[in-house]
Amino acid sequence: MLVLCTEVMAAEVRCRHEGPRWSQTESADRFGMVLVRSGLFRLEVDGTEGVVDACAGYVQRPGSEQRFAHPAGGDVCTFLSLPTSEYEAVTRGAVLSADVPVLTTPAVDLRHRALVARSHAGAEPDELAERAVVLVGSVLAGLLPDAIAAGFPAPMPARRLVDDVRQVLSEDPGAPLQELAGAAGLSSYHVSRVFRRTTGVTISAFRSRLRVRRALEQLAGGQRDLARLAAETGFADQAHLTRSVRRETGSTPAALRTLLGP
Repeated sequence: MLVLCTEVMAAEVRCRHEGPRWSQTESADRFGMVLVRSGLFRLEVDGTEGVVDACAGYVQRPGSEQRFAHPAGGDVCTFLSLPTSEYEAVTRGAVLSADVPVLTTPAVDLRHRALVARSHAGAEPDELAERAVVLVGSVLAGLLPDAIAAGFPAPMPARRLVDDVRQVLSEDPGAPLQELAGAAGLSSYHVSRVFRRTTGVTISAFRSRLRVRRALEQLAGGQRDLARLAAETGFADQAHLTRSVRRETGSTPAALRTLLGP
């Protein structure tokens, strides 16, 4: 299980072939979404049965009773868990008719596989958490478009929303996505989509830009200790600082220390 940020988790689940017999019934303890990358299994949730394959997934609600069978071999899935409050913020109280499998679009499948690839590549938790929120939100929005549209309050102008998010991040670049969404009274999914559509970059990418700008300012002020600079500007370590600065500027902090320093 990979904890991406507060209450946002992802896990790769690999099921071996256990045959066509049903497993023991399990009670789900959290809201989550399961998306399949390969293979197939049968799913029964609260008495409703269906097939889940590489073109499908399902939403898991707390308290639901579920069991599984594997009549055609094993499977590889991704389990994504968000706070129940995030699920409610996206759906605005609308309830899915049942936790039966839902077909996933090619766009959703690509987002899913990109999230897995970025995780394997060692992407930063902020980026992975935002990718997970957008992925889950896009599936839920596709399942309940009418209910979600009817449940939203009058939309906040996009520029105002982006300005509010930027103001919070300016004060604290590490502010979690849920905090940014809570300040706007919307879901993390909605805030993330509006921010990217308006600015052309994701919130996680904008966080990195802010941290790099702060690092450059300190380099220009004479900071020589790169490990200390990384800690003071919110990077995990000096290697994280170096990767981020090189991605933004094309140069390393060491080179920029000479270029910008007094």
